Amino acid sequence: MNMRKKLNSFGFIGLLLFVSFYLSCKNENNDQGHENHINNESKYICPMGCEGDKTYPQPGNCPICKMDLQLVEEELIQIVSPNQQVLSRQATVKMQSGNDGKTLKGQGFIVPAQNQNLSVAVRFGGRIEKLYVKFSNQYVKKGSKIMDLYSPDLRTYQEEHLFLLKSKAENNLIVKSKEKLRLLGINNSQIEKLEKDGTVALTISIYSPVNGYVFFDGSTIQENTSSKNASSMNTMNQESTNGGSSYSASTSQIREGIYVNEGQTLFSVNPLQEVWALVSVSNQFVNQIGKNQTVEIISETNPSKTLKGKVVLIEQTFEETSQRFARVRIVLKNPSNFLKINSLVTAHFATNKSKNLQVPSTAVYKTGLNAYVWVKKDSTRNGIGIFQLRKVIAGSSNIGMTTIKSGLSLNEEIALQAGMMTDSETFLNEK
Repeated sequence: MNMRKKLNSFGFIGLLLFVSFYLSCKNENNDQGHENHINNESKYICPMGCEGDKTYPQPGNCPICKMDLQLVEEELIQIVSPNQQVLSRQATVKMQSGNDGKTLKGQGFIVPAQNQNLSVAVRFGGRIEKLYVKFSNQYVKKGSKIMDLYSPDLRTYQEEHLFLLKSKAENNLIVKSKEKLRLLGINNSQIEKLEKDGTVALTISIYSPVNGYVFFDGSTIQENTSSKNASSMNTMNQESTNGGSSYSASTSQIREGIYVNEGQTLFSVNPLQEVWALVSVSNQFVNQIGKNQTVEIISETNPSKTLKGKVVLIEQTFEETSQRFARVRIVLKNPSNFLKINSLVTAHFATNKSKNLQVPSTAVYKTGLNAYVWVKKDSTRNGIGIFQLRKVIAGSSNIGMTTIKSGLSLNEEIALQAGMMTDSETFLNEK
């Protein structure tokens, strides 16, 4: 009897333990299910908060402010993690075709196109008696008198011609003497006057061969005279050791009273219908520029106008040993003399281009070597976008567009302003 009572007692205790264990498991499952449960019941609240957190099961108007009740997205509060997804109403964009060609910028200035210069050299040594063009870069017309030159050699050649005429020398000698005078720059009318009156011209005039701008280049004069001069001319009519006349040009701009040598360039005339832009480019980018490449030029004289030029030369030498840039020569048309000599210009070189998929640069958030976008995964009932953070491989950026190499498909939408949806915790928890 006592044994039966004990067995009944143990059975009752076991039953209680089983029931307790069953109930605890059920409660645990219910709690866990409650945590993962998505509340699909709609609740509405006043957008002005007139009644605090009071909600209504049906849409309608607030009894106080009469505004439309707003849907409470409770299910999103539970399923959207602040570290992985973000709610936003901002605009979205998709990838589009573009090119990743970068624009290389260089600074420079305008100079005359030297291949358009028509240089005038003196055919005999002498002294500049009078200058009719006082300043370099002055416009002259074809046939305009530039200067008058005096030369003892010129006088000697004319006297020799008169002697041949008076002595009735052979016609062949007289013809050669006339030709010599013509080569010296004396025209036929002057020769006829010489033969008729017997008057020796002490000076000869130099005229402009074309319409254009006169350039007196003292450095050019100095270079040309270096091969001709045996010594500098310190006094008038000083002769060199070989008995010929030798005259030294001033290293500054040509002026009245200076002496010039035979074959020396006096001036050049350039119509300036074509000019050069000399642009400096860092030597590490020179290999990205090619000959005959089209270049966009912005001049300081009219920044709103974009000009087109062509690369004709990339200089292979540096002017200075410490120079770390190369100079690129660009030809520009200048029919109306719009571009002024020595005016500053900015050149834009387009480097090699290749087609790629791009997005606006604002849609890419970069943190050092990494790049991220916010991909739109879904929308809420009232149109709010659900965006998820994603790491992508971004390429170069150019003119507000960034190339996406991988990590994003064509049909996916991403947030236009990635920076507005980002905080430091997002990246600390990004997987």
